[in-house]
Amino acid sequence: MARKMKRFGFAATAIAAAIAMQGCSQGNTAQPGDGGETGKENAKAADIGTEPIELKIWVNMSDDLFQKLVVQPVKLKYPNITMTMVGVDKKIPDLIAAGEVPDIITDTIGSIVKYKDLAIIEELTPYVKKFGMDLGRINPVVLETVQKASGTNQLLGLPISGNVVMLYYNKDIFDKFGVPYPKDGMSWDEAYELAKKVTKTDGGVKYRGFDFQDSFQFSANQLSLSVVDDKTNKSLVNGEPWKKIFANYARFLQIPGNEVDDKTYGKGMDQFLKDKTLAMYVTSSMFSRLPDAVNGGLSFDMVTLPSFAEAPNTTTQVDGGVRMVASTSKRKDAAFAALSAMLSDEAQKLIAMNGNTSVLKDSKINEEFGKNVEILNNRNRLGFVKNQPAKPPASITKYDADAYSIIRSQFKKMIVTQTDVNTILREADELINKKIAESPK
Repeated sequence: MARKMKRFGFAATAIAAAIAMQGCSQGNTAQPGDGGETGKENAKAADIGTEPIELKIWVNMSDDLFQKLVVQPVKLKYPNITMTMVGVDKKIPDLIAAGEVPDIITDTIGSIVKYKDLAIIEELTPYVKKFGMDLGRINPVVLETVQKASGTNQLLGLPISGNVVMLYYNKDIFDKFGVPYPKDGMSWDEAYELAKKVTKTDGGVKYRGFDFQDSFQFSANQLSLSVVDDKTNKSLVNGEPWKKIFANYARFLQIPGNEVDDKTYGKGMDQFLKDKTLAMYVTSSMFSRLPDAVNGGLSFDMVTLPSFAEAPNTTTQVDGGVRMVASTSKRKDAAFAALSAMLSDEAQKLIAMNGNTSVLKDSKINEEFGKNVEILNNRNRLGFVKNQPAKPPASITKYDADAYSIIRSQFKKMIVTQTDVNTILREADELINKKIAESPK
């Protein structure tokens, strides 16, 4: 067990899950229509008894949101359950070693693979049947993504919330150069033409047209491309599909005046929020940083992420929070009951109102998105829920995180050194295969 734990970097995924707090049924999972969630849960409440139960949940969340999104929904359906937060400053490997794994673990959907490899999470299909949970209420792409990460005929977690990548834009820069604002539903080609029009120098100030946060555009890519073959454990990046993605983003950073170097690569957020010299920036929700930027003079709005011709009106893959029941828990029924309560309409509406997308397919719930986020007032908050997420890749492996890290590094090398894309992807392929060969099996 200790040897396995060295493989995984839990801190990064814990932070990602905190930010996220963001198909069809397979195998033996209960099918849509097997029973309404609310009625069945109430009927089964007696199964967990009436004695007080304390459940510990590993999650990174403010006390206020913890009360609203975890404690209150659970208390409403199961008054005898008390939820206690275990902060992510306590690392999972340390908790395993101490025999103190919480009853429920919160992380990103992509992290399911590593917990499965550690053998510390419960297969939930029997609980779905036992509690009569209707998985048909969940957005099918979200559910398919969780099932794909879980493995064949398994469901190792329940999705809780989503996190959406958007294109943010500086209205003043577009006004300065007399260029129409970006709009929902653009293609990448349209965004590229806009970027060229707002990449200019004026009054001695250099304005860049476009930049993006590379972590989402590759690891949650809109074309649902895999990085490692789950049957051969070999890299899949050296080919035309990945070349298309690299070329798409590289062209923006090759516009005269919009180039970056080793020192300015990855600095787009500061240029957008602080310097206010970047016209368009692609990233996920950055609500906590926007108020200071607005107070500093930023005039912004946002639109849906531009899409590829092959996948119109499609954003990145599901990059959201998932909650898993620990196999070491002595209160598994109660833990699952708590998870089901967090998927109630009421809880999901609160999640949407507080700035994360609901995982349910009910459009009325997602229309509540951002109503409690002051910075979104009088802005395009519904743009966050207009596009469908991309489907999960055909192959998901425990080597993916390392592979995506290599892809990001190679893309930066391509931009900074102006190396051709064929060489970059061939090198990426070799580096990924080398990393896999060196990894513990």
